[in-house]
Amino acid sequence: MEKMQREIHVHSLLKHPNVVGFHSHFDDEDNIYIILELCSRKSLVQMLKLRKTFTEPEVRYFMKQIIEGVRYLHSHCVLHRDLKLGNMFLTDDMGVKIGDFGLAAKLEFQGDRKRTMCGTPNYIAPEVLGKIGHSFEADVWALGCILYTMLVGKPPFETTSLKETYSRIKHNKYIIPDHLSPGAKSIITALLSSDPDERPPLEAILDHPFFTEGYVPDSLPPSSCTTAPTFPVTKVLISDSTGGIVTNDFCRLKRESTLQRRDVTAPLAQLKMYSDGNVPNTKPKSSSSGAGAKQASTPKLRTKHNHGSRPKMPVTTALKNVMSTVSEKKAVVSRPCTPVAIETVAEMLQTCLEHLPKGENQGTSKYRPQPGEVLWVTKWVDYSNKYGFGYQLSDRTVGVMFNDKSRISFSPDRSSVQYLSTDDKAHSFSLSSVPSRLSKKVTLLDYFSTYMDEHLIKGPSSDLASPTSPIGDLKASEASECAIRSPSPKRKGTDQSQAGGTLQPCPYLVQWNRTPKAIAMYLSNGTFQMNLFDDHTKLVLNHNDSDHLITYINEERLASTYRMVQVTHHGCSDAITKRLHLARERMREMMGVVSDASEEEVEESTDL
Repeated sequence: MEKMQREIHVHSLLKHPNVVGFHSHFDDEDNIYIILELCSRKSLVQMLKLRKTFTEPEVRYFMKQIIEGVRYLHSHCVLHRDLKLGNMFLTDDMGVKIGDFGLAAKLEFQGDRKRTMCGTPNYIAPEVLGKIGHSFEADVWALGCILYTMLVGKPPFETTSLKETYSRIKHNKYIIPDHLSPGAKSIITALLSSDPDERPPLEAILDHPFFTEGYVPDSLPPSSCTTAPTFPVTKVLISDSTGGIVTNDFCRLKRESTLQRRDVTAPLAQLKMYSDGNVPNTKPKSSSSGAGAKQASTPKLRTKHNHGSRPKMPVTTALKNVMSTVSEKKAVVSRPCTPVAIETVAEMLQTCLEHLPKGENQGTSKYRPQPGEVLWVTKWVDYSNKYGFGYQLSDRTVGVMFNDKSRISFSPDRSSVQYLSTDDKAHSFSLSSVPSRLSKKVTLLDYFSTYMDEHLIKGPSSDLASPTSPIGDLKASEASECAIRSPSPKRKGTDQSQAGGTLQPCPYLVQWNRTPKAIAMYLSNGTFQMNLFDDHTKLVLNHNDSDHLITYINEERLASTYRMVQVTHHGCSDAITKRLHLARERMREMMGVVSDASEEEVEESTDL
């Protein structure tokens, strides 16, 4: 009780843009309640779990705010004593606020030292461990641990043994990866000095070349919670004193500087065009996704062009050449984290929109897809607050993308299980031979499947085989996905054998992105789907080796499918045109490309 009262007393006196706001408190016979400012994007530790590491510009952005918050605390003689990523909370606009003052202490006089050993093991300063007395310098040490963790992906002294961790802290034993810039290495070394008196004061930290000579963004898009943002190349060029940004960031920015000024259609006529329009068969590599996504950014798709300087090529040639362009680019530019298929679809859509005739034209003939040709998401469940994102496809495949970025799915007939590990290796097992290590995930998959079957209205049982097909009402899967309550999944008996082997995976969810207005989902086979919440319309883009299809599901739940090349030639309704433009923006967000339009914020799932 005394500890809680001390926390309330300290926190209630603090008011700063980088400190979680304290509103009020009350109590009853059993509990004390504190009402704090809502930080809807959770904390930096959850963001790091999805991203693995942050870019140096992002680290500067976050650290400057954290340091300002700590400066405010110290100016009020408050020693936090538990600074760590888990106590750095993110607001809607990606601002950082320091929270959790349960271990905070007020220094009563100049030179006051605390001797209680407290804090989180990976962030504890050596003088705290030694119980020789600690003050503000212990918070500076923690800032060094935070900066290191954001750049490297794990705390500097972390081991599997608490005793070994403490030993490394006492002996200042840690490794700075070679790929970090000289500026980053320098500031880490300064902050993690074993002698408290040698650590720089907070005012001096922000004057370090790491901050003064490196690019610091004014803001970050909400999509950076899951995907590395794209920064203007000219602003990220850094002087020799900081040594440039992290290697993988430099490669990403170098790719962008080479490709982003490229017109999508201008060079297409000069590239080899495959006679049948086919794209070489490539397996898209899945990467981290929406509620969680780490992947390399993709060059920004151009939307404004000076067409007066060159004749417009025939749209059929342009569309076919995009396929050739993508395959040839793959041989030149390494994209280890971006699925090739989504780039293909994005460029096809870009070319389509550039050549789209002006004015509404509904003369484009509808296309009758073959069974299985249009694959789409019929149901989805967002339970990313706890487990992950579940979905059902039109072929009856049910899958879950877990928060650790592994994926698992039932085959349409429920006879087998496909599992993609976090390193993207695919394995297939019969239901009776699932290894014990996957039994929990299979149980959760079964729970997601049962929930969607019992609580969400069914989609179509066919494959949209007619030009205009009525479909099931998917309103429930758009408005009620978050209606899950604490689950009690029933375990299924599974054979503990290790049967199974690697294979080319069936279509699975690679990425999803949810905003207050829509949800976008991207499948590994090149299917992109966007569901709008206000009118329950849907747009599905399907990619195959020789063609692209556009399927629009209107407010009356009628589905119409068109060949993209026909839409490009003859146009389409205003409703479809509007949604094609929206789809392009959603794709850009998924690929980590900053949109020219104002970016919508990702809606966090309710804590269920």
